[in-house]
Amino acid sequence: MGTSIAPRLLAWFDANRRDLPWRRRTDAWAIWVSEVMLQQTRVEAVRAAYERFVARFPTPAEFAGASDDDLMQAWRGLGYYRRARLLREGARAVVREHGGEVPSDPDELGRLPGIGVYTRGAVASIAFGHAEPAVDGNVERVLARHRGIGSPIKQAATQRQIRAQVVEWLDDRRAGDFNQALMELGAMVCTPTSPACADCPIGSDCVAHAEGTTAALPVRPPKRQNIDVTSHAILVRDETGERALGNRVPANEPNAGQVELPGAGILVTTDTDALPGILRQRHGATVALTGELARVRHAITHHRITFVVHGATVSDPGRLEWLPLTDATPWTTPARKAFAKASTWPGRRSRPPGSAEA
Repeated sequence: MGTSIAPRLLAWFDANRRDLPWRRRTDAWAIWVSEVMLQQTRVEAVRAAYERFVARFPTPAEFAGASDDDLMQAWRGLGYYRRARLLREGARAVVREHGGEVPSDPDELGRLPGIGVYTRGAVASIAFGHAEPAVDGNVERVLARHRGIGSPIKQAATQRQIRAQVVEWLDDRRAGDFNQALMELGAMVCTPTSPACADCPIGSDCVAHAEGTTAALPVRPPKRQNIDVTSHAILVRDETGERALGNRVPANEPNAGQVELPGAGILVTTDTDALPGILRQRHGATVALTGELARVRHAITHHRITFVVHGATVSDPGRLEWLPLTDATPWTTPARKAFAKASTWPGRRSRPPGSAEA
């Protein structure tokens, strides 16, 4: 498929690579952590969380022993907590089967829990220098445009075509840098909208640029239609103002294992009048609502959530728990947003850590 793009791409990467904290590390564990964090999450959201995480869990062994609350506190702000649980399972397998050292063999890497095809390629190439491709969404976009691939990007045949092209171009001496350069190009130049084609180091032989089809590629499945949800919950503090009623999110619901404000569940649309009955049925609690305290916005996948939080008097908390309003309690992001909006975080702080105004 023509001359390799590697020399041009690597020269551009050497001159333009971003200074990211995970690029200052060479150990496989730190690289693995960064790759998991970066999945479905913006780079800027990962920076602080990454440095906090690797400082607290510098080795697989230390993360393998983390409690659920430790895990969720360390992962706070990143969402998709299932990634963190799979990373912990992978860390436990490294301790159990590899003496605490991340294996360098790509096949052994690929057998660890939570390591899929992409993560295997990224860790194997960046940490150990193996000539393995690492194809993420940025790479898919760059390849689809550069080679003019008009078939649906997620089709198996298209995926094989893209991986084969990356393997053909891969610089064996700098495999990790090559993979990172492709991803960097997609993130910084060959962006989903308004790509900076004039700044592209491989634009001279880009099929989409030559044919004017950049905006049409890659061909992705139609986006799922957004679902609007209006979820209600209560916010009740104890006499000290240092604790609030909460409950652990069940395993089969979004934010499983975290602590939520009591309600029907973040993805369940209810109305105000139904809330006391829901709390009685779900948690055995008897409450009387006293008025709305906060209304915030949140999103989970394709759900667009209006989260309405009410004050209440509680005659019987039932199975609900009084839990501290501190960083150590893994309150959900919607709860933290509500704390900020209702100004209920102790210490007169304007907002709890990890929250953002909606």
